[in-house]
Amino acid sequence: MSANISKNLDNKAISLPSYFPANESDQVFYNYDCKSDSYKFIAPGVTQLLGYSLGELNEQKFEKLIISEREEFKTKYPLNGNPDGAYIEEKLTIYFVETKNGDNKWIEDKSISIYDSDSNKTTRMGLLRDIGEKLHEEKLKQIILEILEAANSEKNLGELFRFIHSSIKKLMKADNFYIAYYKRDSDLLTFPYFVDEVDNDSSSKKLGKGLTEYVLRTGKSALIDLKKDEALRKKGEIELIGPQSPIWLGIPLKIKEKTIGVLVVQDYADASTYTPAHQQILDVISYPISRAIERKIVEEERKEMIVKLKEMNTSKDRLFSLISHDLRSPFNSLLGFAEILRTDFDNLTHRDIKEYINVINDSSNTLFEMTNNLLHYSRLQLNKYDYIPKKVLLNEVINEATESLKYRIQKKKASIRIELKQNYTLVADEEMLISIFRNIISNALKFSHKQSTINIFAEEALDHVSNALTAQISITDEGIGISEENQILINSGVMFSTQGTEKEPGSGLGLLLTKKYVSINKGKFEIISFDGQGTTVVITFPSLKI
Repeated sequence: MSANISKNLDNKAISLPSYFPANESDQVFYNYDCKSDSYKFIAPGVTQLLGYSLGELNEQKFEKLIISEREEFKTKYPLNGNPDGAYIEEKLTIYFVETKNGDNKWIEDKSISIYDSDSNKTTRMGLLRDIGEKLHEEKLKQIILEILEAANSEKNLGELFRFIHSSIKKLMKADNFYIAYYKRDSDLLTFPYFVDEVDNDSSSKKLGKGLTEYVLRTGKSALIDLKKDEALRKKGEIELIGPQSPIWLGIPLKIKEKTIGVLVVQDYADASTYTPAHQQILDVISYPISRAIERKIVEEERKEMIVKLKEMNTSKDRLFSLISHDLRSPFNSLLGFAEILRTDFDNLTHRDIKEYINVINDSSNTLFEMTNNLLHYSRLQLNKYDYIPKKVLLNEVINEATESLKYRIQKKKASIRIELKQNYTLVADEEMLISIFRNIISNALKFSHKQSTINIFAEEALDHVSNALTAQISITDEGIGISEENQILINSGVMFSTQGTEKEPGSGLGLLLTKKYVSINKGKFEIISFDGQGTTVVITFPSLKI
């Protein structure tokens, strides 16, 4: 239909305005006579669009096909310049109709109607057009825009995932929906969003040969039915992981050609739920979804890093404060007694000299222990520690830790009683184990009174979670105990320092290092203490039967 249409009505030439676009091949013409209430002409395309021939359409009536309609535009103007005479009405209407074969279609109707001077409609001509694809594209564009806006909003990552899920639901069935994200630093496949009617396992896992990993590996979307699933398994491309669904659709989430994750929908009941058309839809919106997810992940990682840096800064300030305060005491002893030896050596008895050397040695050991703990702490903070597990005999580790504290034990006239039910063999880092026991025994001595006994006891225990045998070691003192408030600080990983019964200093690092080292060596750490009633530290390690 041309931009300017001339028709002869009542022997008068009428030039119709250029409202309709010209040369649009998907528009089909019709001519409707309002006086006889029937179509005079329909183009073949109208029959293809609605499924009805001219005669069938006149018998069925177009109005009966309409499910819903929406008027988009309407205007009118005089036919011959006379405002009270005949006039033309232009109108754009969107219909949602049911075709002859039962399909539903969105139809655009661009029409012009001729009214006589008595306002009776005499003729209507128009162009019909299937705009289902156009509306679908607009819907896709709108959803893409909404997802990108959500990425720039205040929504957190969890809220964004829920929003993406609700957006997908506007396009297709998505009762079983999950997003898998690949963490390259830990080589783990994580499932930050997981909604499933059958499967409830959303735990992180190492990469395997599931369908998710297949899409992650190939970087291409995959529509998998049972036949395709069997073919891929025969080729060794995939393995069955979790419940099997008759139809599975996975789309790679990419940033700059790097696949960061996979978006998946599946249906456990109907194999026809997803088609290549659904695959194409998700392919189209996968990039904005990838951008949105990556943006939020970067935002959250940045927030976590800021919090971590603030915590590290607070920890650093507290550490420097503790060190500057607690290093003074051993340094004062070291420098003071060294100065006495330097200036009064000739006037000192042999017994005095031996005592002063012992004090200097103890102060040096204390300083060495503090410095060593500080070095280990800094390595842990930077994740640059060496973990070298090997078979270690428990009694040898305890003896070495005790030997390094020999002078302190003698000074407090304390007794160390060791009772091992057997000589357990552990698989652990020997240096870390020695540090663990030295710090715990040192703390027990520090907060014990003179002539106290420290009991070190080890026995076999059953881990009820793993159902495996463990070596359970307890170090019990008869000291002043740990207050409930300080136990909360210890369990929270807060660094603090408390003087011992003889005003012994400390850096506050010993227990922090101990807890971390126990965890690294796959052990468990527990403190049982009551203020004024002594303390028991219980450590459990996996043991080997040798």
